[in-house]
Amino acid sequence: MLKLICSLLLLSSLAFAETNATKRSADQTYLTYPEWFLVFSPEEYAYYLKEHPSFTFDYIGHIEEFWSTYAAMYKKTLEKKYPFNTGYHVMIMTIGVSTTVEYLVKYFYGHTIAQFVALTQTHGRVSEQNYGAKVAQEYVNFIKNRPWYEFDFGKRFVGIYTENSFFGKDFLRKMERKEALSIEYGVKYLYAKVIAYFTEVGYDKAVSLTQVVLVKQKDTIVKDFPRYDKFKDASLKYAKEGYDFKTIAGNDGNTPILYCLLGTREDLADFECILRQSIVSNPKYERCINAIQINKLGAFLREKNLQITDEFLPVPQSIKLEHIFDF
Repeated sequence: MLKLICSLLLLSSLAFAETNATKRSADQTYLTYPEWFLVFSPEEYAYYLKEHPSFTFDYIGHIEEFWSTYAAMYKKTLEKKYPFNTGYHVMIMTIGVSTTVEYLVKYFYGHTIAQFVALTQTHGRVSEQNYGAKVAQEYVNFIKNRPWYEFDFGKRFVGIYTENSFFGKDFLRKMERKEALSIEYGVKYLYAKVIAYFTEVGYDKAVSLTQVVLVKQKDTIVKDFPRYDKFKDASLKYAKEGYDFKTIAGNDGNTPILYCLLGTREDLADFECILRQSIVSNPKYERCINAIQINKLGAFLREKNLQITDEFLPVPQSIKLEHIFDF
């Protein structure tokens, strides 16, 4: 049993333990989307916590979106007749089940103890709620470019008690929030240590770069782009400089690559999407997920007025380039 648990923990770090910067499987551009939904979901959670209590967050809606997204992307890999990527599917299943359990625990706790204690709250938000929202945003900013298990949950655990007074108005709510955050950060601290240990034992250090071949007229250049969140920034920069993409991570120009846009339903109405996904906390917005051939990506990025912003939701009449899934 212990061996099985350790194996699953190790597999859950596969996405960031990828060591090949020059060649990755073409199907992973699709399979990376459900993996990255587990970045998008915490980002929406952090955005939501700034003004709302955590127990009103739609955990069930996010669970449903994760699994429906995974099913849709898996279907695309079948349509493309890609070989079954066992390691990546096991990784997605592992992190998906883990997140589902976490969200179910938060849902049931939130709709019982937290909601009951919140009835005693009469003086607005307690400082622990603001602290939880701050840590949630720090976590999102971190995991966009680093493995989640490197986040310092221990420091945030200590901060629950050093950055918030013990006594104060709405004392019961303060204690409830301290207890909930302590359990969450404490469990994640231990879980992260286990993941980090087995990743170090089982894998080489993760490569944070991906090789991209760019062309402009008769010039061809080879660049190492940053992976993960910053890949979109580098892609948009070179596209606006007039470059087109010849290969990405060893995949040729005819290979489809997935991208994700975020905007209001009205602003995205004319965009072609293989999947449209509602923003649960603000249904006025949606994600448009689509695939485009690598050799057409540069022209697409140049022609569309896409924005890169640190804000979760873009202002109306602008479209956020949320991510390009670099295999």
